[in-house]
Amino acid sequence: MSELSWKTKLYISIAVVAVTSCLLLIIKWQHDLIQKQNAIQTSFVEQKQLANGITRAQSSYATKDDLNKFAKDLDIKLDPIKKDLNEFGAKVQGVSTVRIITEGSKVASKASDISTVRIDKPTPNELAAEKNDLYGYFKATQIVKLNEPFNAEAVPFGEVKFSAWRQKPWDLEVYKRQYLVTNVLGVDESGKHYVYNKFTIVVGTKKYDVNITDSKFIEEYPDSKFRFSPHLYLGVDAGAYVTRVNFEISPNLQIALFSYGLTTSLPDWTFLGFGFDYATQQRNLGFILSPVSYNIAKHIPLIDNTYIGPSISLDTDKNVALLFGIRVGL
Repeated sequence: MSELSWKTKLYISIAVVAVTSCLLLIIKWQHDLIQKQNAIQTSFVEQKQLANGITRAQSSYATKDDLNKFAKDLDIKLDPIKKDLNEFGAKVQGVSTVRIITEGSKVASKASDISTVRIDKPTPNELAAEKNDLYGYFKATQIVKLNEPFNAEAVPFGEVKFSAWRQKPWDLEVYKRQYLVTNVLGVDESGKHYVYNKFTIVVGTKKYDVNITDSKFIEEYPDSKFRFSPHLYLGVDAGAYVTRVNFEISPNLQIALFSYGLTTSLPDWTFLGFGFDYATQQRNLGFILSPVSYNIAKHIPLIDNTYIGPSISLDTDKNVALLFGIRVGL
């Protein structure tokens, strides 16, 4: 049987690398999908009351559609928020709400808390008015509506009634109200968060959106961490053999096991990458090891998740090559 030509070997190697890459991507996609579903099902955390009036919010993961429905139920329009987040290269991460209900109160026939004796003498006109009930105080209950001003909005708070002919003339009512605070959390690729707030007071069936005077969110700057976070990379390395004098170019597929950086999605460094390569000059397959790679994306515009670093290759003929190349995350 005749030996395969170098072109045939190259085509076969490329096909093997392509099929292997597709299989790995499919496996990774299925694994991420299963992991996402499991996380949604098991992520529920109950609300808990802590000391000093602090409450741990009920929380859980949700699908994109569930998150949009939750925001819609809260009367939150996400489109303008998403548009604003786009300016920072960020996206909506979550929505939270806080509700406080005041039950209100109602007191009828209440005596005055404090009464004072008039020290000045009434004028003749006042005596006549009192005698003749000029203002009709003894004919009808006097009612004062209490409203709480918020900018141009007046939110009902309660009412006070005074019936001059009764021994206990006061009727008091404080309306039942709900205070709703809704927060939309956004996050960008670096992990920085953006918070949007809405404050609403509900009295009866009417909602009053109140302008927020001051809103602050402070988060600790994240530290870079060394993590076990396997990632798949497709690269091209070039260099020379140690065991023989010859130049080599080697396309390769690697998995890097460890990373260092602020986030797992875009680490600054990757460590211990290994996989398979094809020596285009020797025309055979080999094993490649990349001890460390550096992310150059932050230094070059329009590039993301791209790494450079040294590597060592050992082919099937036991030839060792020292290489340096570029790798892109899949």
